[in-house]
Amino acid sequence: MNALALLLALGAGAAAQGTTPPVVLCTTEFPPYVSTELPDGGRITALARRAFAEGGLTVETQQLPWVRAFALAKGSGCLLLTLWRNDERDALFRYSLPVARMELGLFVRGDRKEPLPPDATVAYQRGSYLPPALAAGRYKLHEVLDPRVGVEMLKRGRVDAVFSERETLDHLLLRQPALAQGIRWHAPALEVKTTHMAISKQHPQAEAWLELLDREIRRSVRN
Repeated sequence: MNALALLLALGAGAAAQGTTPPVVLCTTEFPPYVSTELPDGGRITALARRAFAEGGLTVETQQLPWVRAFALAKGSGCLLLTLWRNDERDALFRYSLPVARMELGLFVRGDRKEPLPPDATVAYQRGSYLPPALAAGRYKLHEVLDPRVGVEMLKRGRVDAVFSERETLDHLLLRQPALAQGIRWHAPALEVKTTHMAISKQHPQAEAWLELLDREIRRSVRN
């Protein structure tokens, strides 16, 4: 009996007795992918709920700052819903199939016709990962606490661009049409990140849980 079949059998029996412990999902605010303000917690949270429901498991979400969420997942305390891979993380985690393809880049004013100048000022949210094109010092960087502040600065001409993950800022602008007016994505992306769910290699249910997740991811892609 493989890991998934065993999990399904145990899950069904435990569920009948009401003794199944929930799967703990560590979440951070990353709309539209993960957010407490969206139905089912965002589309990736909803995918995880469906996957574990198929295995007779319930989920418990814990919204945490990123550093705490990463530390808890590293210690097998939860499953991370969104993680970009690198060598350090590959040594710690096992991954689901990709759940999103995230474009990292710049938003500019809609009336900009010329390329950004070499000394352009770019607003970015504190704590954001910066791709090499930004981290290398090509542009002047201006830190903000909230991307909406960066967009307001862009509209007033105080910065030349705002750095963000594309769907995340698109989601914010869609919900605030007045803020979105006159703002556009500046193609191409500076970097594209493939995003996965991740679980510690030391977690005893890693293999079985990833099989459940991957099955639901394949189903979602087909649909």
